[in-house]
Amino acid sequence: MDRPRLLIADERREGVVPPGVFLAASLKALGVPLQLFVGGFDEEYLRMLSLSCEQEVYSLHPSLFASNAAFRDVFTYLARGDRLNLILAPLGKLASEDHLELDEETLSIARILGIGMIAAPRANPVAVLTSRIMGDVYAQLLRAQIDLYGVVFSSVLNPREYQLLEVGVGRTIPSPILGYIPRYMDRQNVTLEQLCTDPSLVRPVQITANQLQGMVGQVDWSAIAAFGQYAAPLNESMHPIHPLQEAPKVAVLSDQTLALSGGNDLAFFRTIGCSVINVPLLQGRIPATADILYIPHGLPHLALKRLHLNEDLFDQVQALPQRSLPVLVNGGFSAAWGRWISIPNQGDSGRDVGLNAFDEGFELSEVSREGIPVEIEERPTRTTVVLPLFDDERLRGTLSGYMRGGLNIPGDGQCAWLAKDLRDGKVLGEAGWRVHKLVGSQVCLDLWSCSNVIKRWIRQEGR
Repeated sequence: MDRPRLLIADERREGVVPPGVFLAASLKALGVPLQLFVGGFDEEYLRMLSLSCEQEVYSLHPSLFASNAAFRDVFTYLARGDRLNLILAPLGKLASEDHLELDEETLSIARILGIGMIAAPRANPVAVLTSRIMGDVYAQLLRAQIDLYGVVFSSVLNPREYQLLEVGVGRTIPSPILGYIPRYMDRQNVTLEQLCTDPSLVRPVQITANQLQGMVGQVDWSAIAAFGQYAAPLNESMHPIHPLQEAPKVAVLSDQTLALSGGNDLAFFRTIGCSVINVPLLQGRIPATADILYIPHGLPHLALKRLHLNEDLFDQVQALPQRSLPVLVNGGFSAAWGRWISIPNQGDSGRDVGLNAFDEGFELSEVSREGIPVEIEERPTRTTVVLPLFDDERLRGTLSGYMRGGLNIPGDGQCAWLAKDLRDGKVLGEAGWRVHKLVGSQVCLDLWSCSNVIKRWIRQEGR
């Protein structure tokens, strides 16, 4: 199965737009057809990339799957044969001035999908340090048996500095140097909340990407695109996802505040044979013909404010606990169902009335860009069933930083699950709740990783 694919691993620094976003947006401006993916658990990066390239972005998390084969299968479902499947993932983090520890999730993506990478590190003003860092990066990739196709530097002060880097790094590693992004093109980052309220704030990024791709000889774009053809074809899926024969109609609330899981969820529902009905948050209504309602992951306090602007839809949503329509609230918006919802450091002005499905309120943690990979198991003493899990089944997903304060709600043992940090097994708290046909998860579940559970729930609950 031919799926042209390329991994760009960029070094990310606080306060500035990551270089991978500029490279992807420049390729898009050059007319290269792209299918975009992000690795890692950075919601801000996903949203920035989607807005800058003006297209859907899919997230890839190999650690959320039970096997490498299952992750590879999902990629083949999401990837396109007629596009360059471009994966943007974090390169790693500096552990010392001359050592960059590569990101394990990024290495897993490269290994499982059988691809090398283009590294996009930030240039150090001292060229010899950058040479040491890249020599160390190359050695780590060599041990992991992953090819380093080439290097594109970011935040380079001037052409003279680039010449020094080209010579110094060229003596250290055999991979080609493919160009650089000048430091004067660094752009201040936009926060996650800003990206969910004013998409126009990415316009400077798009303008800069257009300038970058128009600079003759600045970056070897043809080589970057050609590396996408290096990887061997992927094998056909050995475990195909069988669609539901009932072809249920799934209504999905859509809005810029509910777009933090990327395009994965809609693609999942279509793959399992559902008919997806888009319900815009600002002017839509839940159709009477819907068999299921799905509310995707997003920033709950912002989505709730926008929901208030659509009185008809607000009334429908608030009445869901009393209706017979099955509803799955995945991730952030589950925090909107308490008596109130508040954000930190805002005092009384940061507290809004919730949808009042249960007595407690949700106090969000500080809004941050990165999440935690989580595994969910049912509590032995649970008094309710949220999703129909068999004894040996587990759910996996991402707990956004701002949702940590929403764990253990509702209280009094009403949560059905234990959420554990997938990296060390530490229990983070309780999650998962149900009110009649309305079920919610503080953790953003990866639907692809638990497809059988979701299909089982639809069969049991769908009307």
